[in-house]
Amino acid sequence: MDEKKRKKNQILSWAIRGLLALLALYVGMQLLAVMNRGYKTETAIQYSMTDSITMDGFLDFDQITVEGDGLLGYLVKSGERVSAGTALAEKYDSIEQAQCREQLQKVEDQIALLEKSQSNAADVDILLNQMQSNLIQVLEDLDRKDYSGLEESGGEYLLSANKFQYTTGKVRDFSQPLSQLQSAKQELESQLGSPEAIYASTSGYFVDAPHALTLDLDRESLQNTTPAQMKEYLSQDHTSPLSGAAGKIVTSYQWYFYGVCTLEESGKFSDTEEVTLSFPGWAEQKLPAQVVQVIPDEEAGVAKVVLSCEYMNAEIPALAQQSAQVDFASYEGIRIPAEALHIVDGNKGVYVKYGNIVYFRKIQILYQDEDFILVPEGGKVGSDNEVRSYDEIITEGSGLKDEKLL
Repeated sequence: MDEKKRKKNQILSWAIRGLLALLALYVGMQLLAVMNRGYKTETAIQYSMTDSITMDGFLDFDQITVEGDGLLGYLVKSGERVSAGTALAEKYDSIEQAQCREQLQKVEDQIALLEKSQSNAADVDILLNQMQSNLIQVLEDLDRKDYSGLEESGGEYLLSANKFQYTTGKVRDFSQPLSQLQSAKQELESQLGSPEAIYASTSGYFVDAPHALTLDLDRESLQNTTPAQMKEYLSQDHTSPLSGAAGKIVTSYQWYFYGVCTLEESGKFSDTEEVTLSFPGWAEQKLPAQVVQVIPDEEAGVAKVVLSCEYMNAEIPALAQQSAQVDFASYEGIRIPAEALHIVDGNKGVYVKYGNIVYFRKIQILYQDEDFILVPEGGKVGSDNEVRSYDEIITEGSGLKDEKLL
């Protein structure tokens, strides 16, 4: 009898423990739900946003081919502005002669660096800052494996370090290494001889053969192509490396861009005669361009756009078929996340957190894209736009309500 009572009490004890465990689990889940109902915020900041589209297209230049083949060494940088008669490249008889020119160029660069180093700096502290900055740039180039940039940043660091030694009196001059380099230069010049030079026949922007591309579409084809045909052309690569030539020279500042966009995007061109054109990743500088022609094709759902630009830089002449960014207008204001937008009683606005209280603040939209909204600066409660800089905008949270206590 005592044994049965003991077992009964044991079962009852386990049942009570189980109920308590379930109750604790339920309370824990409720607390977790409350805690996970936390509100996420983002600070409203001043920002600049641009109304832009991305458009594939072809670049069309006035250009000539620079004749020359064989083993070439270039004397000017690709994209550099040259005048008629400028020596663009040399033709070498052997690989040894080409290597001799490369070594000679390095020696001449070292001589120029040491000659620049022999000048006193006005402020040693500025030199120390330059050395530190240049060293950081060297490390960054190494980390990115940007070896062409490393050569330049390494030279800048050596120049600042040499100037520091010269200014502080740690070295009197660099006459001894300069004398050795001058001797090496004379010997290399003797070994190099007189390789055949290739000269520019006209002025313009020179692009060497390794960086030059040619289009298999001429200007007449680009002008007469329909929007649907242009879209089809852009689905394929119509460029090829320049072969059998030393390079090309773009002879005019004016060039054209033939592109395709959607019908909806083409409507942006109807409100403006000038846009800004750039090529992200290739030619970042934004250049002003004129809208020459917009040809819509309702059936194909696309439009052909022709832009004209009268500005040139070192990167543009090397492009042929490229994706471009077309900017229409820029807006300045306060940026808030698009996901924070709410419509309450017909008013567009956002919820703002002040302390532990939520307030609904009306906004006036200047510009909006998929991710952000730009509103005017100087917001004031009671006006069309009530959001101000550094307001904590609630981007995530449930049960939001004006003047709600969090």
